Amino acid sequence: MRGNLILLLTFIGFSCFGQKKPVIEVYLIGGQSNATGQGYLSNMDDSMKVDHRVLIYHSGKAHLNSNFSPNQWFPLHASSESPDRFGPELGFGSQLQNLRPKARIAIIKHAHSGTNLYEQWNPGKDRKDTLNQGLQYKVFMSTVKTGLDSLVKHGYQPVIKGMLWQQGESDADKGGEISKSYGKNLKQFITRVRQDLKTVNMLFVYGYVYPPPNKSIAIDEVRTGQREVASSAKTSLSVRNAYVIITDDLSQRANDKNTHYPKDHIHFGTNGTWELGLRMAKEMNKHLK
Repeated sequence: MRGNLILLLTFIGFSCFGQKKPVIEVYLIGGQSNATGQGYLSNMDDSMKVDHRVLIYHSGKAHLNSNFSPNQWFPLHASSESPDRFGPELGFGSQLQNLRPKARIAIIKHAHSGTNLYEQWNPGKDRKDTLNQGLQYKVFMSTVKTGLDSLVKHGYQPVIKGMLWQQGESDADKGGEISKSYGKNLKQFITRVRQDLKTVNMLFVYGYVYPPPNKSIAIDEVRTGQREVASSAKTSLSVRNAYVIITDDLSQRANDKNTHYPKDHIHFGTNGTWELGLRMAKEMNKHLK
């Protein structure tokens, strides 16, 4: 832990002493269990190099539980629902730093397994509609804002560049109008996040859920909504600067080494979770200015 703190202090460079505040690019992560992450640290191979120049700040129990104190800045580390697992933050942060070697990069993450968009991540109709805001949306916003404030106190000028979102399984499981409304709800979510954080140009990168061989009458509704929200789809639901990632070929937890979940095709495994982060970083970097 002491080495990590020294590295963190070296990274921030004591920039508050009479110097112009350096810009630090901030990227947000939210969602449910594939966002918390089901990759296992013990299954990572030598090709998975974590870049500790990247900083991360994440919420705490009962949402995320790493070996690091929550709501504090540390060098990039696994931030899932248990200390032995990781999410897309590792591959994403490491790849993005590689693609943007001169940038200072920070990640703020809040995710919670099993949560839905229609209620728990509901952002409300507008800023005043706090009554209809879901718990996860409130915790997400609180985590982001306290993380940004902390960066300012450390002498940085934080600029939110983009957000990663991996969620939708719970909405697909519900069926009916809830599943059919996923695209509309996702569009509202993106719009409201941008409004609340005053970042109208924030890039939004997200991945398809429920890859094959999963089958359900409501999977198609949610995935259709995901497809139609992408800016390239050019539908009535399309959102500017929103980009969806192909995930159907990613390895699943059922295929993981020493897996305890041989029938789990819903969650991405170690390689799949790492690769998801890489793909999200490449897509994000493609559209950064």
